[in-house]
Amino acid sequence: MRRGFAKHCPVCGQGQLFRQWVRMVEVCPRCGLHFQRVPGHWLGSWFLNICLVQTVVVLILIIGVAATYPDPPMLVLTLLTVLGAIATPLFFFPYSRTIWCAIDLAMRPLEFDDGVAPGFELEDDVEAVHRSEQGPDSNAA
Repeated sequence: MRRGFAKHCPVCGQGQLFRQWVRMVEVCPRCGLHFQRVPGHWLGSWFLNICLVQTVVVLILIIGVAATYPDPPMLVLTLLTVLGAIATPLFFFPYSRTIWCAIDLAMRPLEFDDGVAPGFELEDDVEAVHRSEQGPDSNAA
C-alpha cells in the first residue's frame, strides 16, 4: 500500500509509471507487472476516486455551513463544492490507479502466469519463505 500511495509499482517499487498525469504505462518497466490484470480492473480505482470526491464535497459543505451558520453563503459554497468535485479526481487519479493496483495485488497475489520477471516477490512472501526455511526452532531463541 505504501508504494501505491507513492505512485510506484506495488511489486518492485518502480516510479515514473505515468507518461502524462493521466496516462499510465501498461506494464511496469522494471518487473513486467501488467497493471490491468483482468478486464474491468480500473473500476476499483474509479470507485476510490468517487469515494474521495464525495468525502471532499461533504466536508466542504459541513465545514462551510458550520463556519458561517446561521447565514451560509450558498453561492460560494456551491462554487467551492463544484471546484472540489472537479479538481479532486483530476489530482487523485494517478494515485487511485497505483493504490488500486496495490489493493488488487493484496486481494489476488501474483501467480506464475502474471508475467512478472523472476526475482520480484512481495515482501511478505519473501519473509514467509525465510521463516519457513529457518524452521520452527529459530523462533525459540
